[in-house]
Amino acid sequence: MANIYHCSNGERVEQSVIDQRTRKAKAKKLQKFLNQHGYYFCEDCERSDSKPIDCSHEISVQEAKNTGKTELCWDVDNIKLRCRKCHQKLDKLDVQFNPNR
Repeated sequence: MANIYHCSNGERVEQSVIDQRTRKAKAKKLQKFLNQHGYYFCEDCERSDSKPIDCSHEISVQEAKNTGKTELCWDVDNIKLRCRKCHQKLDKLDVQFNPNR
């Protein structure tokens, strides 16, 4: 049986559909941002020289699926452009190795 998640309107969607809709939403966000600004930059630190620029969810995909609001995965308004450093900071992945901890 496929992984099925719920949207707030009661719609049930499979993981493959979530992935497809999310890819389309990210492409739409990138195009909309480029049309509006002419170039990509991090919406948090506003640096344009940081590469790569990631499409990052304000409310994570995991949280959206776990709370029955799966539609947030492909909601363009839930996606921000972030440099990798800001994206990792948001996801709490910016921990540096410290042998004294």
